[in-house]
Amino acid sequence: MVACGPDAESVDSAGGTSGGTGGASTGATTASDDGGASEGSGGATSDDGTTGGDPYVPPPATGIEIVDVTADRGIRVPVAIGGQLVGGAERNLPLFRGRRTTIRAFYEVDPDFVPRTIYGVLTLEQTDGTTQTYEAFADAGEIEACKGQPQWDCRYGSFGGSFNFMVDGADVRPGTYYRIELFETKPGYEDVVSEKRPVFPPDGGTMILGVEDSYMKMRVVVVPIYHDRGPDCPDAPDLSEPWNGEEGAPSKADFFRDRLAAHNPVDEVTVQVRETVSYGGSAQESGGILSLLQQLRAQDGADPGTYYYGVIRPCDGGPGFAGVALLGGPSKFEASQRVGWGVWYSSLSSTADTFVHEIGHEQGRRHVACNGQEGGPDPSYPDHPEGDTESYGIDVYGPQWRVSKPTDHDYMTYCSSTWVSEWGYRLVIPWIEEISSWELEDGDPWDGAVTLLHARVTAGGEAEAWLERGFWDVPALVETGHVTVEADDGDVRTIDGVVLPVTESSDVQILAPVDPAQIRSARRVVLRAADRAAMVPAREIAERFPLTIAP
Repeated sequence: MVACGPDAESVDSAGGTSGGTGGASTGATTASDDGGASEGSGGATSDDGTTGGDPYVPPPATGIEIVDVTADRGIRVPVAIGGQLVGGAERNLPLFRGRRTTIRAFYEVDPDFVPRTIYGVLTLEQTDGTTQTYEAFADAGEIEACKGQPQWDCRYGSFGGSFNFMVDGADVRPGTYYRIELFETKPGYEDVVSEKRPVFPPDGGTMILGVEDSYMKMRVVVVPIYHDRGPDCPDAPDLSEPWNGEEGAPSKADFFRDRLAAHNPVDEVTVQVRETVSYGGSAQESGGILSLLQQLRAQDGADPGTYYYGVIRPCDGGPGFAGVALLGGPSKFEASQRVGWGVWYSSLSSTADTFVHEIGHEQGRRHVACNGQEGGPDPSYPDHPEGDTESYGIDVYGPQWRVSKPTDHDYMTYCSSTWVSEWGYRLVIPWIEEISSWELEDGDPWDGAVTLLHARVTAGGEAEAWLERGFWDVPALVETGHVTVEADDGDVRTIDGVVLPVTESSDVQILAPVDPAQIRSARRVVLRAADRAAMVPAREIAERFPLTIAP
C-alpha cells in the first residue's frame, strides 16, 4: 500500500457504484439471504390488477423455460447453452471471484404462450452452506425475430427477452452453484399443459457457476495538481466532492474507481487521493508533470504495482491532448513507468474516460486504431472496422445498466461510444494477475531492489535526476545509454543504462543501477543517450530524495 501524505483520503474498494445501479426494463433485481424471494414480490393480484383477499402464492410458470444463461461482468460469458453447462475450457473468458456480475437467463415459450409478466428467482448455493436469492421480472413473450436462433445471442442487445439478475460481487465465489425458478405473477394459467419446465437446470437440481479462485487487484494513487502560474489560476481538482453534485452521493474518486473497475477484469480497485502538489512548469507538454509524478512515486515509496495519475486544471492554455501516460508493463522494472496525467474537464465523465484510457497505457496497452489520429496503434489488434469491440458487454459498475454492442469501439481508440473489447479484456488478464501476485509474496515487496539513477533529459541537453528504489530486470530490445560518474579525485566510472521514451515529448529517460555512496561522493554525473548528453551536479541528485534503503 502506498504511504501517502497526511492529507490523503482513501477509497477502499470497487464494490460500490457511482449513483446506484438502474433497474433493467424487465424489472428490479434485489437480493436476500434467507433463501426466499425478496420482500415485496408476493401479494395476491386479481385479474384487474387490484390486491386483496388471501395472499397470492405464485405457482410455477407454465409454457416457458430457461434455455441459455450468461454471466456478464464487462464481457458476455455464456455459462449454459441449450440447457447444458459450458465448462471452463469452452468459455471465452474465465469468471473471477468477487466481481459484480449480471446473470442473464434467456427463455423459450410455447407457440400458444400468452404474453405476460413472469417472476424469476435466482438461488445461489455456497460451499459454506449459505444461500442468497435474487429476483427479476420479465415481460415474457415470443420474439419473432429470434425464432430458431440461439436466444443468448439474438436477444443480447437489449434487456428484453431475459431475466436479469445483478449479483453482488461478494456472492460470486469459487464453488458457487445456482438454480433459477420461474413463477406466475397472477392466477389463470395453472391448468395450461406444457412440457416446458419452469426451473433451471431442467433436472430441478443446481448447476455450477464456474468461478475461479483468483486475486485480481488494481491500486491507484490520484494526485491533484495545482498549476501555480499566477494568482488567477484555478484551484486543484477536489475529488472528495459528490460525483453528481448531490449531498451524500459517492465522491468523484468513487466515480474514477468504478469506471476503472468496469473496464478491467478485477475484483477490487482502490483509489487513494494524495495531498495536492503544486507545479509551476508548463502544462502544454507532457514531460515535466510525468517527471513530477515519477519523483512522487520515489518519495512516497510506492509499491511496484501502484499506478500514479495526476489531474490538473491548466493555467497556461493546456496541452493539445486530453491525457498522457508512459507505457508500462507487468514487470517490477517498469514500476516507475506507471505514471500518467490528464486535464480536469467540466465533464466528469470525459475526465474519467481519459483516466481509464491513460491507466490502460500504464498497464501496457497501446492505442487501437479508429479515427486515424491514434499514435502508435497496436498492430496485433484484430482487424475490426474502426476499432470495434466485436463483443457484447454490460457496464456492471455504471450509474445505469447498459449493454455495449459489438459496434462500440475499444476504449483505447480516440472514437466516441467506447467500451472494453473481449480482446483487450483478455490481453490484460495476465498482467493484472502478475502485478496482483506481488501483494501475496512473503517478506518485503522491495526484496531484491537496487538503487537506480533516474533522469529526464531534454533534446536541448537539460536534465533533472533523482535516486529511487527499483528493479533491474530490464526487458529485451531496450535502447542502451550510459551514466558516467566523475569523482573529485579524478576517478571516472561509466555505468551501462537504458533509454526510455517520454510520451508526447522529445524528452527521454535514462536509468542505470548505481551505488548511492559513489553518487554522494561524486562531483558530477554525465548522462548520455544516442542523440544527446547532459550533466547534473551530483550534489543535486544526492540531496533530492534521500533513500531509506541501505547502499
